[in-house]
Amino acid sequence: MAEFRWSTEHRDVVRQQPRALEIRAAAELLLDPNPRVHEACEQTLLAWGEASRTALEALCEDDDRQARIRVQRVLRTINVRSWLTNFREFAIRADRELERGMLLIAQLPRPLLDDTVVSATFDDWADQLFSQVEGLGPRKLAAQLSRFFHGDLAFRGDRNNYYDPDNSFLDQVVKNRCGVPITLCAVWLLVGRRVGLPLEGVGLPGHFIVRIRAARSILVDPFHGGRVLTRRDCVDRLQAMGYTFRESFLEPVSDRRMLIRALGNLLHTVGFGDDQLLSGAVQEARRSLV
Repeated sequence: MAEFRWSTEHRDVVRQQPRALEIRAAAELLLDPNPRVHEACEQTLLAWGEASRTALEALCEDDDRQARIRVQRVLRTINVRSWLTNFREFAIRADRELERGMLLIAQLPRPLLDDTVVSATFDDWADQLFSQVEGLGPRKLAAQLSRFFHGDLAFRGDRNNYYDPDNSFLDQVVKNRCGVPITLCAVWLLVGRRVGLPLEGVGLPGHFIVRIRAARSILVDPFHGGRVLTRRDCVDRLQAMGYTFRESFLEPVSDRRMLIRALGNLLHTVGFGDDQLLSGAVQEARRSLV
């Protein structure tokens, strides 16, 4: 795979804020079938970035299929670059909060995603959950959380289409009620935090689970329906995968580490690893969290 770079090779592109007429004229030249014309215009529009968006969107329905492809390609690149800028700004903040980070990841394929809808859904679920878990000890809490998320809300681990990208995007996991271990654990954590539950993410090699923090903590596996795991279960699983067990594997991970891992998962989903633009953005986002 070629090295991923955001910089343009056309160093002579004027970078001051262009006028609307200039942008529209450059965008319309994308319709020109001459590669020398439209390729130069692509670089100019990319250098102008967000300022080019309106003019490009106006051309997305052009009758010429090849012209539409060129317009959509430029618009897609602008969207991904804008996403990476937003993620980098998020990454330098002190909190690097899990919910905001997971929803930013979900905006990579869907720039217009209204993340407040997902957050409002979590608020609603937390309201429902509160009275069901109040005063419960760790074991009863684990059982009730399993009933709530995997019974009432019907969440499940997607074993048949594990590498479907939708399983790695929080909005789609909430919509479809299925996901991979880390996104299902994120749902548990983000709803549980609203209720004040002592839930923590545990990043085992090759798997992700939830720990209910207590004098005798409980390990729970949301991908497998909220099944309670013993230490022996974890040791056996890891050894079956070829890992030598270490006690540190059962320690909770920070939101930052969880986001790094969620981004890493994306690189293994269908279509992402082979898409240089998307995989490059994801790799850059991961580096911004280190």
